[in-house]
Amino acid sequence: MYAINHAATALLLRKKESKLPLLPLLVSVQLVEILWVLFNYLGWEHFSISDGRVHLDYLPYSHSILSGVVAAALAFCVINWGYNNRKLAVAFAIGVLSHVVIDMVFHEKDIRLSPFSATPVLGFGIIDYPVLNFIIEFVYGIFCWWYFKGSKALLWVIIVFNIIDLPIMLAHGATLTPFMHYPFLLPSVILFQILITWYFVYRYANLKGAHRQTAIS
Repeated sequence: MYAINHAATALLLRKKESKLPLLPLLVSVQLVEILWVLFNYLGWEHFSISDGRVHLDYLPYSHSILSGVVAAALAFCVINWGYNNRKLAVAFAIGVLSHVVIDMVFHEKDIRLSPFSATPVLGFGIIDYPVLNFIIEFVYGIFCWWYFKGSKALLWVIIVFNIIDLPIMLAHGATLTPFMHYPFLLPSVILFQILITWYFVYRYANLKGAHRQTAIS
């Protein structure tokens, strides 16, 4: 799943507990991906390009099921005991786990049970069917917006970013050559996507509260 729809997952968590701050929830649903970016920069994880497609061959530390559970548990302990905020701790932990669960639906078979086991690997491989991938992600993003009862501006954010992602989903062959020669480009592009979707979702999701306060006054 691409950055905008992982970010949209934070709207589901925020709707359940409307008083929770949105920014930590946005971080929670992308924490796994931030780790992937960091581990790629460090050379601990890597991707490859073959048959005209990007393959996330090696991401056991950031995306394995055990890693997700451990990261969620650590986050829960820090927020619950360090900041005495159990509701945020639970929501943050769910957000972390949501990333791994959602990626199992979209990824190829590249998600391990743990960093220490090469098999089995999980993934339904929807990413191999770009049009289907786009439709499912688009519908999911709209659903998150609908459930959250967000502003029209937020709806446009989700729509526009999904459309922008479509050429990336369809990219293959020679268009991927720069990523072969400069491996740092792919994690950099993903990091940029994460940061810019955080900004726009945070900005326009908060319009919801502002509109309500205006209506009440």
